[in-house]
Amino acid sequence: MTEPVLDVTAAAPYAAAAPRTRAALVARPDLVVCNECDAVHERIDLRRGTVARCRRCDALLGRGHVMPVQSLLAFAFAALLLIVIGNSAPIVTLDLRGVISQATLPRAILYTWQSGQPLVALLTAATALVFPLCFTLLRLYVLMSLVRGRVPRGFVPAMRALNFVTRWSMVEVFMMGTLVAVVRCASLTSATPGIGLFAYAALTMLLTSILAAGTHSLWKMGSELGPTR
Repeated sequence: MTEPVLDVTAAAPYAAAAPRTRAALVARPDLVVCNECDAVHERIDLRRGTVARCRRCDALLGRGHVMPVQSLLAFAFAALLLIVIGNSAPIVTLDLRGVISQATLPRAILYTWQSGQPLVALLTAATALVFPLCFTLLRLYVLMSLVRGRVPRGFVPAMRALNFVTRWSMVEVFMMGTLVAVVRCASLTSATPGIGLFAYAALTMLLTSILAAGTHSLWKMGSELGPTR
């Protein structure tokens, strides 16, 4: 009696593959996603002075404010103007026995680089100039289209880039360091704060107001106006 032999070369029956379908992305203005842990929450209307936080990680989801998009656009233009003034006007004027010297922020960064501290110069340029400027320009790009009732091209990448540069915009840290340096220089020479320093002080308060408004209202407006890309 011989044992049965299995034919491994025979084709086994198989189920027909299901046809592939392409899922369409649908905008959901009624939902909000946490920037920290990607948890999805139902969007609710926030009254003035109230905040919404993520149930999973307690991150800030949004703030209740009464600023319309036109006011946010005006704040962005004002921030750009202050950045221009802060980088073109002197930050401090030093008077050492009749020798007067003025320094703007770009010149101070250059002097720091030439003095053998390139890392400090790069960090100062990034946190006090590059990232605040990128933050302001991105908000202008998004808000100028939303005010006209249109979704800007590349809305999603622009908003993601805006979220990234927001983390690295540290104008308040630059302000504190500058004030400490001015106070220390006052014991050696006559140091007078310049227009550039006052412009950055105003910029610090303005950016604080802009950040308090958050970006979730922009996401919601973009979703309501049409498909985002």
